[in-house]
Amino acid sequence: MCGILLYHNGLKKATADISLELEGSKENTIENINSKLQNIGNIDPVFLQESQYIVQRGPNYSGFETINNGKTLLLSSVLSLRSPFVKQPIKTKRFVIQYNGELYNDEISIDNNDTKFIGDLLENVNVEDEYVESEILNIIRFLKGEFAYSIIDTKTGNIYFGRDSIGRRSLSYCFLEKTKELIVSSCNGSKIEQTYKEGFVNCLNNIVYVYNQNTNTLRDDLKINPEPYRVMEGVIEGEQEVQGLEKELYQKLKESCFKRLINIHPLEQKETEKINIGLLFSGGLDCSLVLILLCQCILENNLIDKFTINLLNVAFENPRTSMQPDDVPDRKLGTKSHSEIIESFPNLDIKFHKINVSAEDYLKYKPIVLDYMYPKNTEMDLSIAIAFYFASKQNNLSSNEFSKVLFSGLGADEIYGGYHKFNNKSNEELIPELNKQINNIHDRNLNRDDKVIAINGVELRYPFLDENVVEWSTSCVPLNLKRNKTILRNIARNIFNFRDISLEPKRAIQFGSKSAKMFDSKIKGTDKSC
Repeated sequence: MCGILLYHNGLKKATADISLELEGSKENTIENINSKLQNIGNIDPVFLQESQYIVQRGPNYSGFETINNGKTLLLSSVLSLRSPFVKQPIKTKRFVIQYNGELYNDEISIDNNDTKFIGDLLENVNVEDEYVESEILNIIRFLKGEFAYSIIDTKTGNIYFGRDSIGRRSLSYCFLEKTKELIVSSCNGSKIEQTYKEGFVNCLNNIVYVYNQNTNTLRDDLKINPEPYRVMEGVIEGEQEVQGLEKELYQKLKESCFKRLINIHPLEQKETEKINIGLLFSGGLDCSLVLILLCQCILENNLIDKFTINLLNVAFENPRTSMQPDDVPDRKLGTKSHSEIIESFPNLDIKFHKINVSAEDYLKYKPIVLDYMYPKNTEMDLSIAIAFYFASKQNNLSSNEFSKVLFSGLGADEIYGGYHKFNNKSNEELIPELNKQINNIHDRNLNRDDKVIAINGVELRYPFLDENVVEWSTSCVPLNLKRNKTILRNIARNIFNFRDISLEPKRAIQFGSKSAKMFDSKIKGTDKSC
């Protein structure tokens, strides 16, 4: 996980060419970086304002560079989770690269770093200028995983930036036509000058944006995948065929979990110590399936002595209902599901952590979460984002228990029709709804969630949103198995033998944790939060 900040100052006065490196918890702080940047002189205030959101995402290291004769400023922060440690921005003979995410290409060995992998691919680009854009696009299409990026071609002056085909890492941009300024940021925040604040938009998934420094124009006509995801429109009811689909999805989900598990090696992690991995855990179907799959991966690959699984169960003190954290639905269900699952995996180190949020802390951190999740600003967005913020903050865990990598069951509802509103729709009505869900998840959920979670110096991984899982599930799983997550419930019951978990109804995190309507029962989810 890293933070990306790119600022091209357009028609404004350039600064000096300079570079800074800040490594470790003592050096890599917001205060220290701001102090050093201000000492440089002629750093635009908006860059200083944006930098505070970036540094917190990468607690291990921050690198600052100016290029293009001081016209383009870059700040990259790094949370190092794979060996060897690679500093950013990355420089090749032609390109300067900022990268945030995780890649799972088979070509990357377990002991190699995916950031270095991208740098090596771009280092090997050796074509005429007119073909460079096609080469860059081919490289981006080749990457498999959860990522966002900026790539500067120092020879042509083009800046390429964007998110992966699904949009699992946050990235926003602001382009001001009048001054020709371009800002690209992992988390833009709301506490910036109004002109920039109003200009920021979330990058779309699947789009490779191209800014030409020579003409000061921005394009968005390049795509990673030529077409959006489209669900299979047929129905399959034969028992053997259905069972075959269940087994195939089970294998794909297990492979997705394994590839997201096996490459975790945080910086300064001692070989003799277990690696903590976290799971956002309500006890519901989706996160329980992820837990079971992770347990199987650990057992089948003899990794019992390598990993501890921390179940992060967030619950709020809700003054309106007089509920205490231990009374909320997700706490009760999480406790129940945890007890059931550990009976099947008694030798694994699985810990259930109660993340309790008082009404006082809710009010204290609400402005912070609203700031991070901007431009999302509704009560519904807040109630979801603040639950994820506290879960990922892990305040009541010791430093020895803190998980830098978190897993999530997000995506299951969108792919397999988990929302209640789908239950009474005809097949003809369901098809466009499912297409919309998976193709819009980048804006509806992922950008917001990544901003409020990564700010705590952790990274989120999504087994259900693996490219192979999404592509196969949209094209091969029939509609009758995508109502109320039927295929996932069948896997829980028929393959895992967890009948009670297979029957758990869908419950949104804001209602299960009681983060919604904390003080006012009349407030609506669509109301603007302030």
